[in-house]
Amino acid sequence: MPISTIQSQKMNTNNKSNLITYIAVIIGLVVIVFFSINIVKNITKSQERGAVNVVTQNPAEVYLNGEYAGTTPYESKETKVGENKISIKTSTRTYETSVNFLPNVQVSIIRDLGVSELFSAGDNLWMEKNEGQSAVSVISDPADASVFIDNSELGKTPFTSDKLSEGEYELKVSYPGYEDRVIRIKTQNGLTLNISAKLFPMPAPLRVEAFEGSESLYDLSSENALLTADSESWVKAVVYWNETRGVNLAGLGVNKEKVFDYFLDYKGNLYTGEGDKIANSESLKQLKDAKKGGYLGRKSDGEGLTAEAKEAYQTLTGAAVAGGKTATIKETGLGWLRVRDDASLNGKEVTRVNVGESFPVLEEKGDWAKIEVSETVQGWVSKAYIEVKESTSSI
Repeated sequence: MPISTIQSQKMNTNNKSNLITYIAVIIGLVVIVFFSINIVKNITKSQERGAVNVVTQNPAEVYLNGEYAGTTPYESKETKVGENKISIKTSTRTYETSVNFLPNVQVSIIRDLGVSELFSAGDNLWMEKNEGQSAVSVISDPADASVFIDNSELGKTPFTSDKLSEGEYELKVSYPGYEDRVIRIKTQNGLTLNISAKLFPMPAPLRVEAFEGSESLYDLSSENALLTADSESWVKAVVYWNETRGVNLAGLGVNKEKVFDYFLDYKGNLYTGEGDKIANSESLKQLKDAKKGGYLGRKSDGEGLTAEAKEAYQTLTGAAVAGGKTATIKETGLGWLRVRDDASLNGKEVTRVNVGESFPVLEEKGDWAKIEVSETVQGWVSKAYIEVKESTSSI
């Protein structure tokens, strides 16, 4: 074979080899660029983080997607974007919710876990992207609550508005018989601020009054059927409310110290001052020194105690509640009247009562009447120095 032919074949072989190498290099560069772009995207994506802030009425543990994260107040700016499950736990209560996190946008969870699902409260705030201006969306439990922004009522829940310019506002959600939820919000263009508000049903009136004719039994009656349906939870809620908000007792003002020594409901059940149900006569002894009581009644039953409650109250106090009489001390010339241990002038003096004071009549015997001076003191007084009337007590 001629030398020129051999050289031509070698050159063709080298050209093919160079072409293959060139193509391989191009493909390699394309692959490197492709994977480099994806790596950059993944790194950028991995650096995107959402923020979360969790605040509770009482200390609680926070879990993110089932993993322990810390205790409240809890804050993190390293929460992964997308759907996250948040759990808040105390020794007795657990609250869980799932929220979609956006990059560099904070989710706020504010909770008062209370004593039950009904007797609890809180606000969840999170953002969603939109195509327009800043917007606000509010839902509530109970629904049909009034929405106020900077003290102006704008509507009822469920409520949505895109009329607010970007900025900070005070938002209030209000419903009769429930504690208001008031929070500071910040709206942003291109985002919808979502607010889910849970309102705490007020277990005690704004001002708690004693029953007419009584200085120790106070009326906590309610027309909210959700409260009256479960007296045991209601009692616990009153105790919790007393500790966390305070009870406004007529004549004494708001007090966070323990107000009631016992509770009585419309079914005739008795409870300790801590809200524990009295199960039998033996446990009733826990109330032997009880003074102030709270009555959990239904407004629909009318004024005063139900028949079952009257019977339980009589068992507790040892005195009739209704249909009894009241003795008012008349002028004696001394300003006071002796109370004796027997219905005669020979009876020993057990105490003295002042002119003008009134006491329940427990028994009558001839010219004498037995009165209840206090929960521990009873005795006889002469009818000549008292005015006896049918009791006007509303209990």
